[in-house]
Amino acid sequence: MTSTSIKENPTTTQILHSAFAEWFDGLQTEHPTLSKKTMETLAESMRKNMAVRDALLMSGICAGHSEYDTDKLREYALNPMRREQLAGWCERMMKWSFADAGQKVSKGKTAKAIEMLFDIAENVESIDVKLQSQPFAVIGYMLWWMGDERAMLCAMRAVALDEECSLAAIVVAAIHGDRWPGRD
Repeated sequence: MTSTSIKENPTTTQILHSAFAEWFDGLQTEHPTLSKKTMETLAESMRKNMAVRDALLMSGICAGHSEYDTDKLREYALNPMRREQLAGWCERMMKWSFADAGQKVSKGKTAKAIEMLFDIAENVESIDVKLQSQPFAVIGYMLWWMGDERAMLCAMRAVALDEECSLAAIVVAAIHGDRWPGRD
């Protein structure tokens, strides 16, 4: 089985926009499902572009923020020219997510994001097992953020798949140091 190649061109940009639209729709649906193409596209994109990974992460934990905007998340992930302009906005959202640590966020939305990320990881295993590392890292982060002890299992799996997976390493270090959002 071959996977979709993610390179910067107009066709790829449209594929990524479609994948993000499907992702955001999934966050609004009772039983989210992603197409096989979207799962492959998101997994490959998260591996090659940390901004895509970060946008998916923020979509699951920052939805309760008053400035939450799916168009800005999409722009942050897909438009390098806008990324610097949106960095302050992203920083405000992430600081808020730590300050509130899930208090004002629909945990249902986070659970839907986790469910879709597990589906992505399962789907891409036969393509390239390393494509699972970023989905598992984001799952680990979301679980850690919610105070769920299962975060370590996902983060360790991400590190085992890709020892350079910095997000997973951050989660592992935080848990080893017994540092949890909302507890410190």
